[in-house]
Amino acid sequence: MVKILFGLSVAIATPFDKKDKIELNELRNHISYLLRYNIKSFTFFGTTGEGPSISLKEKIKSLEYLLSHELKTKQTNVSIIQSSYKTAKLEIENYNKLGIKNFLVSPPFFFKELHKDALESWFINLFNSISNQNSILLYNIPQITKIRIDAELIRRLQDQFSKNFVKGVKDSSGDIEQTNKYLKHNSIVTTVGDERLIAKVLKLGGDGSICGLSNIYPKEILNIIENKQENPSINKIVNKILNFPVVPAIKTLLYLKTKNKIWLNVRPPLIKSSNEIIDKLKKII
Repeated sequence: MVKILFGLSVAIATPFDKKDKIELNELRNHISYLLRYNIKSFTFFGTTGEGPSISLKEKIKSLEYLLSHELKTKQTNVSIIQSSYKTAKLEIENYNKLGIKNFLVSPPFFFKELHKDALESWFINLFNSISNQNSILLYNIPQITKIRIDAELIRRLQDQFSKNFVKGVKDSSGDIEQTNKYLKHNSIVTTVGDERLIAKVLKLGGDGSICGLSNIYPKEILNIIENKQENPSINKIVNKILNFPVVPAIKTLLYLKTKNKIWLNVRPPLIKSSNEIIDKLKKII
């Protein structure tokens, strides 16, 4: 039996009020709801959480608020999505002051077609500038960043730093062939973002998932991980929401489940779901 090293971390959606401020009380309520389903890990301000559209000040204020209530630092992962390694360093140092040490780090995304040495240099400069007591997963999401993180790069970074520091990867490519390249290396903790691939990857030796749909279906996603069995209903939902802008669609499903319209709000440049899309999504909730 393959030991699951990571399990499930919910890629937390961020609620905004009508004035475009983070609605902290609703965010706290959402964390409380997930804790009741025995969720033990939360990843903030990634793709689902609209992290690139949120200021560092807002992120710190939100995390301070949540940590003053039920959230624990050991349960907390924060996405770092920056093109400047110095800005990424600053962000991580601010979270370290809160006691947070777990991070999901995307590659620099502005300059495209980087030479592999340039990408490696970016990570080396960042990792040399932060505490080695942190725990890092690299974020492979090439459909957005246009940059692919190869397994060989992760292994070189592990050799230069340590396997306890550079843990592994969240692969959101949706490409099982790419995921398999990570799985060939036992030292790389391999998680996926595509809910349809969780069971398959776990059976191949993977370690879990950081995914957005677990905001709405925590019990179902946990069952997939615990039993290593696909859930046809979840697969069907994923296939349907991929027909729409994904982040607004996930937040629309949260609205339909909670009946709280605040979940419909997204921050520019995203646009909230139209009434037509809401009606279509009602059929799958």
